[in-house]
Amino acid sequence: MSLLRETVLEHHLNSLSSLALARSSATMRVAEDTAANLPWYVVHTKVRQEQTACENLARQGYAVYLPRIKRLKRIRGRQQAQKEPLFPRYLFLQPGSSAHSIAPVRSTLGVTTIVRFGQEPAVMRPEILSSIIDFEARWNEAGDEKISPFQPGERVRVVDGPLSGLDGLISGVSQERVVVLMQLLGQDTRVSLSHHQLLVVS
Repeated sequence: MSLLRETVLEHHLNSLSSLALARSSATMRVAEDTAANLPWYVVHTKVRQEQTACENLARQGYAVYLPRIKRLKRIRGRQQAQKEPLFPRYLFLQPGSSAHSIAPVRSTLGVTTIVRFGQEPAVMRPEILSSIIDFEARWNEAGDEKISPFQPGERVRVVDGPLSGLDGLISGVSQERVVVLMQLLGQDTRVSLSHHQLLVVS
């Protein structure tokens, strides 16, 4: 694990602390566990093996947390929401007890190593972990416009179809369609278009 990668991860985790609004019951459990000297560590996994690492670590009695958020993916020509790791190749791990060693983690299938800052394993501060839990919950509860590549109010240009070359303002977003407010024949008209037909105009 390079120092640069660790520094970038730490920056992202710290930046999320400002996103917390209120602690959920899961957040409170995390805070209580950490206060009881059961720290949460940061684990680096192999490429696209986050779930494999989670399953194998759980079998060894560790508590494992892999934050996942909805993202829009184009599948067979259609935009579909799928959950993906918030931090690709990273997850959080807590020993089952104060006597539970983290030494076996590195040799677990799917795991690369435990992230270290200097010589010590990286330990998540309770408030940052709480923020991540809150952020994950609020993101996944949000409407499709929160995960679309387009946002209401953005100016876009049609790049495909009979209206190609015309500009408009986004007034609504769903997983498959974008509603654009356009000037057609001197009138404001709402037009429903596919995501692939649009390009954001800076």
